[in-house]
Amino acid sequence: MRTKVAQTLVEQLPEAPWARVRQVQLIRREIREVLSPSALEVLWRHGDHVIEGGQELSHGRGAVGQRFYATVMVTFDLRRAAGSFREPADVATAERLAELMLGNPRVQKKLVALARPELARLAQMPEACLYIEMDFHVRAEGTCVLLDGDAMVSLESARKAGTYE
Repeated sequence: MRTKVAQTLVEQLPEAPWARVRQVQLIRREIREVLSPSALEVLWRHGDHVIEGGQELSHGRGAVGQRFYATVMVTFDLRRAAGSFREPADVATAERLAELMLGNPRVQKKLVALARPELARLAQMPEACLYIEMDFHVRAEGTCVLLDGDAMVSLESARKAGTYE
């Protein structure tokens, strides 16, 4: 009886302006672009990098808040690694690669790893004792992707972490 009443009510309702969903999608498909770890390793092998560092000038040697800085500059010329990738080594690929690298934690981790030995040398501390802050920027110029990282370590942050005596 309920079924007959329900059917009558459905027939009296005006038809909806949209189609009714009779089936739902079981598997949702998305297209996402991400940098694979292996692709990043290939890029790092073909990239050129320069690391420069120094001590903050306003603090004397041995000061509690003594800080050290390093700049890491990396250039990836896509033409140099063209045989390793499916994508063309062109301007559009370089621009897309720069977008994907921006804010990428693996890229930041690699830049910190490049800066760590120089900062440890400057601070005269073991590498493992350093808490390094890194800020980096990425841009594309032609078929090249340019990374510029600014790293900083302070002796006070190492002391607060309890890793430096």
